[in-house]
Amino acid sequence: MPKLNRFNIRIETGDTGTPGPVLFNINNHVLPFENAEGGTAPGEVFSGGFEINSFAHTLALVGPKEGAWQIRAMTVDFVCESAPPYSVRFGAVNLDETTEVNLWQDPPIPAFDV
Repeated sequence: MPKLNRFNIRIETGDTGTPGPVLFNINNHVLPFENAEGGTAPGEVFSGGFEINSFAHTLALVGPKEGAWQIRAMTVDFVCESAPPYSVRFGAVNLDETTEVNLWQDPPIPAFDV
C-alpha cells in the first residue's frame, strides 16, 4: 500500500440530490473536502480534493446525514508516493445515512512486454 499524498473526486449526481455537505472517511476520521466546487442537487457536478500525506487504510465517501443521494458516476484521481498518478471511475450508486462507498483502489500493477 503506497502513501496517499492527495486525492481529487468528481461526482455526478443523478435524479436525487442532497443538500450536503459532502464528507469522506479516511482512517475513521470524517472530513469535508477542500476546494469544493459545484453542487449535489439533481443533475449537478461536485468536485473537491484533500491533501492526505498518509497511508489510506480506509477511504470512503460518506452518505448524506438525511435522505438519499443518487450518484450517476464518480471519478477519483489519486496521487501516491512512489507511483504515477492514476484515476478510477465508479458507476452508479445510491447512498443514505447508513452507507458509504469504498474509494480506495490500489495503483495499477506495472505492465510491460517481455
